[in-house]
Amino acid sequence: MTATPFDSAHLHKLFAAGEIGKLFSDSAEIRAMMIVLGTLAKVQGAAGQIPETAAKAIHRASLELQVDPRGLAEQAARDGSTVPALVEAFAGLMQAPEYARYLAHDTRPEDIEDSALMLRLRQALTLCDEALNALLDQLVTLARSDRHPCEALTCGRALLPLRDALPELRERALCVSLGDDTALRAALAEALNLADPGCDWRKERSGPRAIADWAAQLTQALTLIRAPGETGTEAAALASLWVHSSAMRSMFPSAQCGPAARFTEWLALPQLMLGTGAALMHARALATLRMDRDPTGPDHRLTQEALGRFVAAVARD
Repeated sequence: MTATPFDSAHLHKLFAAGEIGKLFSDSAEIRAMMIVLGTLAKVQGAAGQIPETAAKAIHRASLELQVDPRGLAEQAARDGSTVPALVEAFAGLMQAPEYARYLAHDTRPEDIEDSALMLRLRQALTLCDEALNALLDQLVTLARSDRHPCEALTCGRALLPLRDALPELRERALCVSLGDDTALRAALAEALNLADPGCDWRKERSGPRAIADWAAQLTQALTLIRAPGETGTEAAALASLWVHSSAMRSMFPSAQCGPAARFTEWLALPQLMLGTGAALMHARALATLRMDRDPTGPDHRLTQEALGRFVAAVARD
């Protein structure tokens, strides 16, 4: 078997993650780190920590330059981190050593990596939010029909708290990382549209863990759309993704911190997010297929009271 089912030749359709998959590629990671490097220089220039001319040059270059991830492999193997290799490649492409020497000024590699991770997780949560709301609209249609309305209601009720928890999760978990410089951290958070955690969370990694919890709960709630004994591609995929999600979530001990926590995230967090993306796609596909099937009969209809409460909850802003 391959290291992950998402890049397997024979399993990739079962574990098709859609747009979320693009956020956990080498190119997406490098692009996010370049955005952080450019924005960091911009706020350091505004704070007088580096020359303003250098800050503007670095920020502009971060939006224009492209770094090939394959060219970073040799140095990353020596350093144990991609950031020094990226900074060196970035500096070389700038062809302005008088400015490039201020790249990642007085900043730890982990801060660049973690802030870039948060940018990608923010996009992933946005995609989940959009797909989740679209699915809830489909479940309302199914709940009003004679086609498995009970499963639609059961799944929808489990999904609503997760949808409603997203704003608070974003505010609490999507935090910039930048050591103990309080003023600079706040400025970088504002510039990147991330939260300021008010502390150095490099070791205590509750933010990624909270996102992992939410993603695992969402994947498992999505499986409730399956009717008992239901077969077919979408139902089988959701069953497999439930098991996958449970396994990945078990890799996050509740109090884990430090380097071990970061390696756990490298292994498990991308797979959890990809699994959630795949589960959302399969659940929506199953909901679409349901509308083309024969009705399950009047005995399966919901009461008007139960239907009304569900529709009102989905529609609530």
